[in-house]
Amino acid sequence: MIKKATKLLLVGILTCLFVPATMAQQTEYSLTLSTDVDAGYTTGLQSGARDIAGPFDLDGDGLSEILVADYTAGGRVHVIENVGADTWELVYSTPFLDSTGTTNNIRAIAGGDLDGDQNGEIMFLAGRGYSDTNPNIGDLPVGLYVFEAQGNNDFGTAAASIYEFPEGVPDRWRAEQIDVMDVDGDNQQELFFGNNGSNNIYDNWYVLSVNGDIGSNFETWVEELRLTSRSDSVDAVARGGGSAYAIHPADLDGDGDYELSLHSWNNFNISVYDTDGSGGYAEPNTTGDMHFLNAAPADQVSFFGGVVVDIDDNGDHEVFYPNLQTGNIAIVNYENGEDPLSVTADNVILDVIPGLSSLGITAADLDGDGQYELIGTGPGYAGSDFEAGSPAEWINLVEFNGGDPEDPSSYSTVTAVASPMDTYNGFHTVNWLDGTVQNIDNALDVSIRDTVVINDDNPEFASKLTFLGDPDLDGVYEIAFGIQGVRDSLYTLTQQAPDSNFVIDSVVPNENRTFLRVMSTGGNAVSIDDERIVLPNDYQLHANYPNPFNPTTTISFTLPLERSISVKVFDITGRLIKTLVNNEIYPQGTFEVTWDGTSAGGGSVASGTYLYTLEYGNFRQTRKMTLIK
Repeated sequence: MIKKATKLLLVGILTCLFVPATMAQQTEYSLTLSTDVDAGYTTGLQSGARDIAGPFDLDGDGLSEILVADYTAGGRVHVIENVGADTWELVYSTPFLDSTGTTNNIRAIAGGDLDGDQNGEIMFLAGRGYSDTNPNIGDLPVGLYVFEAQGNNDFGTAAASIYEFPEGVPDRWRAEQIDVMDVDGDNQQELFFGNNGSNNIYDNWYVLSVNGDIGSNFETWVEELRLTSRSDSVDAVARGGGSAYAIHPADLDGDGDYELSLHSWNNFNISVYDTDGSGGYAEPNTTGDMHFLNAAPADQVSFFGGVVVDIDDNGDHEVFYPNLQTGNIAIVNYENGEDPLSVTADNVILDVIPGLSSLGITAADLDGDGQYELIGTGPGYAGSDFEAGSPAEWINLVEFNGGDPEDPSSYSTVTAVASPMDTYNGFHTVNWLDGTVQNIDNALDVSIRDTVVINDDNPEFASKLTFLGDPDLDGVYEIAFGIQGVRDSLYTLTQQAPDSNFVIDSVVPNENRTFLRVMSTGGNAVSIDDERIVLPNDYQLHANYPNPFNPTTTISFTLPLERSISVKVFDITGRLIKTLVNNEIYPQGTFEVTWDGTSAGGGSVASGTYLYTLEYGNFRQTRKMTLIK
């Protein structure tokens, strides 16, 4: 049933020595890593992909895209585009807005076209912990950041629009799920998310839209709805309490108008709001407590939200919510004639599918038999699993066999889908005094002490999933999922004396940070193979030869696939001297061009240091060369 998987490795490129400010975005990946033994070493700057979303075609080029949330410090979003059969490419990355920020940023991402201008947008919540005095960015607010497509996989170097918190709201967005759709039938998309606020009165569900053209500086953001899980001065209706975590549009009663399935933390709380079919919203009857249900006897939550699907094909939606605390799946379901604005124990059933997922979930008919599968996140993959030779069981799968969606017997047994044994790259190396070398997966406290302190096993784990359909038209469906808990760096520690302290011998970037897998599905056999994802560092700009040179040198470059590229020469100030290849299409392979030490006008240039660049899409690599006469 599961056929293929794709692994995305986001790695650093160290060859970008100089990039003029007006040119394409840089490709280097950098973190500030402390090697001060006395101060210790702070791990966790990089922990992988918190969220993924798709499929989209935000720039209108006819190619499907996946958005990947890079959970580093203040965060950024990568755009991965399908460029051929079983082939994807990283084509754009938003800038790091503030590397001093926390991992509470960019926990959820979405794509859409809120202003309806056919230029899609990347949307995410960020700003928590951003510096007020960062000289590179100034004072960036806490809010919703929107990057809009400008064509050719370009979404700009800064946010086209930022929706800030209303006056007086604390410095905290923390959302785990964002949905985008036209829920109220007004031909304009709305954006939905729940916010875990910094105190009770800011635990809210939001519905936002925009009037005007995003990026024009004249757009206005509209708060169509703000609902609290607790009473406050704006919204006096309490809806069961707890921090707001999910708000999913769903036609629960099959009448063609959408309801909003609201979920908050306390006791797996569920409530429902309604749209009126004419661009407005209908408040449920709040007499008594029928408008919400604390479904669980304990403090439980669906941490990453749920999935909406008409799993029994009867004309109305069901909402499936994974339970973080139990790993079981709850269902929100209404029968024909039931009022969706009244929430009872008959409508919210816990533990319908035991052991499927505690985090992400998606749904699709993967094998084409007319019945949906539910796909959830499996257990994490730790260094001990790697050392034992165990495969990485990133995801779990269950099939709906027909019948009552509330009945556990309507589902097949949960199956763990195993991928080949991953190359687990979370190891830290300890050089012992007797000459032995030990690889240790666990997080280390590397301040001076008598022993190396090893913490827990810290597995990498699948976070969220999205069903992609068949973007490359090869006859099989695809699912993408993010992987979190990824090491940003690898350390070598050396023992100084028997039973004595250790020092950091080296700190290097982890060049195998697996953030994303794309699984192709189909057929009856279960197998997983690596597909191909092309990253910016797969393009190689080689050292020129000879160097130094007089008067001619050869510049070579290697392309991982057919691509329109440019090769240019600059002086050390960034002034363009000569274009050697101007936006020409080259096939996959290695090629050479020569520079004869002349300018675009044909005149000889002076001795000195020059820069040459390879430009491809939104990325560029740069090297130095020296002309000596």
